[in-house]
Amino acid sequence: MGGVLDLRPVAPAAIVAVTGLVVLLAQAFSPKGKQPPSAALSLAGLAAAFAAVWLLATGSARGSVMAGALAADDLSLFLHALVLGVAAISVLLSPSYLRANGMERGEYYALLLFSVVGMLGLVSSLELVSIFVALEIMSIALYGMAGMDRRRVESQEAALKYFVTGAFASAFFLYGIALLYGASGSTSLDKVARAMAVTSGETSTLAVLGAAMLLVGFGFKVASVPFHMWVPDVYEGAPTTATAFMAAGVKAAAFGALLRVFDSALPALASQWRPLVAGLAIATMVVGNLAALAQSNLKRMLAYSAVAHAGYLLTALVAAPILAGEAMLFYLVAYAAVNLGAFGAIAALSRDGREPLSLRDVAGLAERRPALAAALALFLVSLTGIPVTAGFVGKFYLFGAAVSAGWVVLALVGVIMSVVSAYYYLRVVVAMYMREPVGEDDWSPVSPASAVALSVSAALTLLLGVWPAPVLTLARVAARSLTF
Repeated sequence: MGGVLDLRPVAPAAIVAVTGLVVLLAQAFSPKGKQPPSAALSLAGLAAAFAAVWLLATGSARGSVMAGALAADDLSLFLHALVLGVAAISVLLSPSYLRANGMERGEYYALLLFSVVGMLGLVSSLELVSIFVALEIMSIALYGMAGMDRRRVESQEAALKYFVTGAFASAFFLYGIALLYGASGSTSLDKVARAMAVTSGETSTLAVLGAAMLLVGFGFKVASVPFHMWVPDVYEGAPTTATAFMAAGVKAAAFGALLRVFDSALPALASQWRPLVAGLAIATMVVGNLAALAQSNLKRMLAYSAVAHAGYLLTALVAAPILAGEAMLFYLVAYAAVNLGAFGAIAALSRDGREPLSLRDVAGLAERRPALAAALALFLVSLTGIPVTAGFVGKFYLFGAAVSAGWVVLALVGVIMSVVSAYYYLRVVVAMYMREPVGEDDWSPVSPASAVALSVSAALTLLLGVWPAPVLTLARVAARSLTF
């Protein structure tokens, strides 16, 4: 069905896009001073999109292709479900946070939904230009979300820095597409793969340069070193719920596209790009963790933590496609649950533009908010990679994939850096449980919607740590889509 215009693969993205328009119109036509039910509308649209994903996965449309550009294969459907889940939890976390910070506007939810449209297109694209268009749809909406708090200079700075670095990433990505087109005569991933299998001489050099440019473009999006400098300022300046969405959603979408491009279209050049990926992985793990050690602001600490985790994910990319895909996809699920929970716990306490962003702010939290402190401790322990959590199982499979490909040094660096990370994660736990509270408890009570979101994240973190088999099985099936 490659040449037939089959619109079924685009159904989930179309539903989310229409929902975004409905949310915008509801905001525009609501009486002054009255807020429309933007969060409820967003959740309804995301639920309908998830139903469409379920129908695609269980019906005859599974594996269908829209004119060679978008696919409804197992990989895209797995990542569709993940992105929609991330968006739903982000929406649940948002209403109380936006009210507490005077940002309760429908366009926030519209931008989130439009960003989801880009993410869904990114993980299902089979053609380089389509990937670029999806990348831009996702990014432009995120620039707006980062600058949503117009009263704070830090938020405006975050949006500007994100935009400028995003423009650089787009330029590198487009150059990479142009070079690969010159080497293969096509931008379709399967045709690029066939052309790369028979390239030699100057054409091969052109293809390697193109692959390197694409790696730089993806490097900006996944926040790998040395393309990570925007991350701490953007994560700190953006609204915390937007940061949570970016940390989980962008990584899922960008790594999904990275997997498809490099393991599906460029396996013939693996001997050239795998050493580059290994170097990026080592630099990212080391720089991310060492920089996080010096942070006193919790959001900046989690930002550098996100950089380090991009390095952990890159360690698996050097393995065989199916093994790399299985390990990375499982870890993306675990990472999404843990990061949404960690940032969500900070956002849930926000009041009057203030958030608990220092160790002093969370000192004695276990005494005042025992359930929330226990959840945040669980998320931080999982990020460290301690057993019986999703983070431990995820790292085990990531490093195992690297070892299976003969890259033992990558796994060794990853283990050492995980030990280093225990210092900055666990000092927050120590502050919550072993220090006396400072000042009055003037943080906001946790809203019911936020409590549901945090409970789901905590349950997933524990469940994936003790019973990872169902998600691993789905990830293994999805990874089989990486080979044409």
